[in-house]
Amino acid sequence: MQKTIKNTAKCSGISINGQYESTVTFSPASPDSGIVFIRDDLPGKPEVECKTEYARTDTRWTSLIKNNIQIEHTEHLLAAIMGLGIDNIRVHLDSPHIPVVSHFSSKDFVDALLHAEPVTQNIPKRYLTITKPRWVFDSFIYEGDRYDSILIVLPAPETVFTYLLDYPGKQLPTQMATYKLTSDIDFVTELSSARSYIMDYEYELVAKLIGSTMDQCLVISKGAEAKLLWDNEPARHKLVDLLGDIGTIGMPVKGHFIGIRTGHKSNIRMARKLKSNFQVDSP
Repeated sequence: MQKTIKNTAKCSGISINGQYESTVTFSPASPDSGIVFIRDDLPGKPEVECKTEYARTDTRWTSLIKNNIQIEHTEHLLAAIMGLGIDNIRVHLDSPHIPVVSHFSSKDFVDALLHAEPVTQNIPKRYLTITKPRWVFDSFIYEGDRYDSILIVLPAPETVFTYLLDYPGKQLPTQMATYKLTSDIDFVTELSSARSYIMDYEYELVAKLIGSTMDQCLVISKGAEAKLLWDNEPARHKLVDLLGDIGTIGMPVKGHFIGIRTGHKSNIRMARKLKSNFQVDSP
């Protein structure tokens, strides 16, 4: 059955550009209304529906843009919504930016949504069901050599995400994480706290983008032991990003996603491909 929340709840933090405080307010929504963002700070309080056709991305984060109305940095919040199995919700913003919370993880969003009490609705849940394999290829150059990345989705009776993290320069040990989206509790305990990270050589570049939010960012140095929550925390966070980006489709997807060296751009390319090629099913 579909789910919404019973009560309203708020979550605050610094905007991803590091310039000001930002707050999101979650409120209940009717069945089949989906995920809708509302810019309360603009005249007329314009709404942006969570749809893949509005998704835009760079190498660092994903956004939704409709009629020049921006919802910046959606992936960690959408991962929380999808991870808790919430189908219908209204997300009010007081700025263009969804805040950075809990060290660029989804934890504070999850805590707020649990405080708002997810509840079932008397309407069957709608799925986008994968019926045949789909893939997205990309490549990049590292120290003069070409390396490939691939995101595949295969038919499966439930929603599964697998990620293989493999840096050519071995800045991090090769690692894998997998997650089956069948239990809210599993998402809370196994993924929601996984933090975003950067490598130390990226510090100055990223600092120019996100300013004071750097103090929320896990910085990893090659050869130095990082204080990780799990040995594969970086790969787990890649699953959070993948879940949130595929969440721009606006509904759960039955299929097994396998990402190898992929990021936001590949995730959104896959979401667009799926939305345009597969029909929505109800159980």
